[in-house]
Amino acid sequence: MRNSKGVSEVVGNLMILIIIAISLSAILSYSYPLILSSQENIKMRNVVSAIVFAKEKMDLVSSDVVPSTTVKFPPSGGYIGVSHNFYIYIYINNSLIDVTNNPGELVYNSGNKYLAVEMGGVFKKEGINDWIIYPPELIKSGNNIAINIIDLSGEGSAGGYGIVNVYMRYIYQKTYYYPNSELKIVMKTNYPSAWERYLKKQGFKVSVSGNEVTAETEGNVTVCVYGIKILI
Repeated sequence: MRNSKGVSEVVGNLMILIIIAISLSAILSYSYPLILSSQENIKMRNVVSAIVFAKEKMDLVSSDVVPSTTVKFPPSGGYIGVSHNFYIYIYINNSLIDVTNNPGELVYNSGNKYLAVEMGGVFKKEGINDWIIYPPELIKSGNNIAINIIDLSGEGSAGGYGIVNVYMRYIYQKTYYYPNSELKIVMKTNYPSAWERYLKKQGFKVSVSGNEVTAETEGNVTVCVYGIKILI
């Protein structure tokens, strides 16, 4: 009887260990990835809020309402910096106008996720998908087209954790007006699908080839260029 009781206790303890091991395995296999995914989503929501706030401050600086400001940005393990991968060419009646064609972007990157303040809008890209969080300042209303180019000069980047200071300062503003004109815009961007959808809704005739977006229309065209110096 004593031997049988001893064997039963060993088997019982072994079963308890097996159940604990299976439970831990289930937690590691299913629950832990969900926790990590939830943490990543919370982090990205905070970063999106921060970059939209930076864009709103950029609007104030570009209009010279606030000549300069400093925005505190949480990289949350990613990187933020000034990029010059965006190009825009504006043709009026088939002639290229002399404005900045390589304005900078304020770009955030974490893994395969990207956020950018481009042409006054906030764009997001994750993998092969891209979309607009905050609309850009390229608007067609009836026969009037307004194009606001945010010309970001400066360089630098920062990443990791903690807080990064993004300093912005007003530099200049120029305005050009072209009444009753044929307009063609050619852009090279990391967010071609988002731009295509947006411009079609605005009433442009749009075509896309790779990362190049071409939009055409006609009307009264106003082009404003705002120069901002950024230090990170």
